[in-house]
Amino acid sequence: MVRRAREASFMGGARVFPGGAVDAADSGPLAASVVRWSGDNEERPWRAAAMRELAEEVGIFIGAPTTHMAGSSGGDIYRTLADASVVLDGESLVYVGNWVTPRRLPKRFDTRFYIVEVPPDTVARSDRIEVFDPIWVTPADALAAADDGTWQVEMPTRANLEVLARASDLDDALRTARNTTPVRTEPRLVMDAAGAWSVLLPGDPGFAEAES
Repeated sequence: MVRRAREASFMGGARVFPGGAVDAADSGPLAASVVRWSGDNEERPWRAAAMRELAEEVGIFIGAPTTHMAGSSGGDIYRTLADASVVLDGESLVYVGNWVTPRRLPKRFDTRFYIVEVPPDTVARSDRIEVFDPIWVTPADALAAADDGTWQVEMPTRANLEVLARASDLDDALRTARNTTPVRTEPRLVMDAAGAWSVLLPGDPGFAEAES
């Protein structure tokens, strides 16, 4: 996990998984040439973006040796990989869920979460621009840091940590993810009588009545 820059306009300072926006370059032929994926073509840009953001933010290249690309981002990463004849393994990503931020927020995102296995000796190095303080952490320890206020962890990240924490080990987490159909989760905002906002998830009391 990493810490978002405190100056970020959205979730500044929050502990998150590496990630970011799908760019135009993620749908291009260069991305297709360096990110292996044989499934639904509509899924390709999401997987390419996941591979690219891992490389940009923490220097992790799935299915390929570490490549030094300091300062590279976006389409530059794909060009560098292509020049080095490096192909990233988009097939190894396991799609686990889709979260959409509630309406009424100033910024909204449609986010996909993936699980992927990396070698045990993998070193994560943050870009120190968008993210800082990379750390390998168990889901239980991350949740404990959130509970005691050490870490700021927002709802979608926490929900995924809770799912991971129920797994006995990595193999169990991957097996469960592969056997579970990803769902789209769209929380809703509701205001109480005192004027305070709270977030409701599907199944929570009052969710059906809250404005979608």
